[in-house]
Amino acid sequence: MIVGGALAAPSEDRILPVDQYTSQKARTLAQKYAPALRALNAGIYHCLPWLDVPKQSIGFFRPKHLAQPQDYRYLSLRIYIEQETSPQFAALGLKERASAMFSRYVGAMLRRMTERAELVTEPLLDGFSVILGWVKPTSQPGERPVHETIAVFADRPTIADYVAGRASIRDLAGRAVVLGYDGETPLGRLKIQAWEDNFLKTFQIANYKPEPGVTCR
Repeated sequence: MIVGGALAAPSEDRILPVDQYTSQKARTLAQKYAPALRALNAGIYHCLPWLDVPKQSIGFFRPKHLAQPQDYRYLSLRIYIEQETSPQFAALGLKERASAMFSRYVGAMLRRMTERAELVTEPLLDGFSVILGWVKPTSQPGERPVHETIAVFADRPTIADYVAGRASIRDLAGRAVVLGYDGETPLGRLKIQAWEDNFLKTFQIANYKPEPGVTCR
């Protein structure tokens, strides 16, 4: 648990460096939207400190669910969610846990990812992806924890409709591609349910205060 103040700034190694991209299209996006990626990284770091962004987990990646000969590029964010396992959550099936995590985090992350409004009209950008991981609640103490993961992919028009209020979170779940993983085992496409969840608007870590000058929404 984090207490007290945050460090002054997040590590920028969470963002894929421009020189690591393999196409000019991706490099152009990364250079143009570098400030937006830094703002996304900083916002999660300061305001959602129980979310861990691994190294090189923010960037313009090729989506795994689309054929690769064409250079599709999605703005992608990968996070690991640190949470205490509740009996209620553990009692759910994987699809139900995936639905709960989708409802709690995917919409909120997409809104953060589109704070630079022109991203939803950027012709070089094909879509957005949010990858969520959490410890499987049946992992045994003393053993290496197994993570459950969902990878959510949605094209740019779908995200434009969602952030403009023309599509609900339920619509988003129906139009997006959601791939599931049990540890390293792919589970294929998941059909999930989604609902409005205001957890991120109300939850606060005890005794945690963002860095002075940081405003969390």
